[in-house]
Amino acid sequence: MALLTSELISRAYYTSGVVSRDFETPTGAQVTDGLMLLNQVIVDRTVDEGTIPYTGKYEFNAIAGTSQYNIAGLIDIETLTFYIDDVRYQTQNQGRQDYFGSFRATDIESLPFNWHMERNLSGATLFLYFTPNAAYPLEIWGSFRLAVVTMFQDLSLTLDAFYTNFLQYLLSERICQFNSYQVPANVSIQLEKYYKWIGNQVNVMDLRQQKMSNLAGSVAINYGVVNLSGGWFPVNNH
Repeated sequence: MALLTSELISRAYYTSGVVSRDFETPTGAQVTDGLMLLNQVIVDRTVDEGTIPYTGKYEFNAIAGTSQYNIAGLIDIETLTFYIDDVRYQTQNQGRQDYFGSFRATDIESLPFNWHMERNLSGATLFLYFTPNAAYPLEIWGSFRLAVVTMFQDLSLTLDAFYTNFLQYLLSERICQFNSYQVPANVSIQLEKYYKWIGNQVNVMDLRQQKMSNLAGSVAINYGVVNLSGGWFPVNNH
């Protein structure tokens, strides 16, 4: 069922109590303010990505000799893989200290087994190590910013009903704050439920860790491996 942005704004005014459903309709100025405030709460999800329940896929090709890639709208990376022909290869995420502060040779072009992400204006920068030596297809699964909306946009085409309900209550709270009204208790209670439902259950990340050790039976990806074998090593079947 279609849900226009203007309808969601009107519902939020009624929920907030700023406009009485039985006796009033939001004025043109109120609806205009409502659109501004709705886009504010949508943009705020960028720094509270636990309340973005959608994961997206982003595909692009590496550029030989290039280790940095700006990706618009990217908030967080859960998995990054690259392809050689029809075979997909796993990569390893490194924190800022390990990626920028550890010992390493910086002029090697090989397989991009390690990566690090830093947020920037309107997106994020992806750093690859080793610097790709070929145009490997790369695939990211992660969280991306929600797009701002327009007045008569059909929100049902891009957002689930549970999420537009969540936005309605978020907007009700913001309308109250904007107009110096007390936020109704039922709005605060319902918002707490949505934060719990969406943040804890809808988009739970896989937090299991996989470690590559120089002491384990497998071979770690390091400077020596790349120089001696180009990143390839035999499989131990025993």
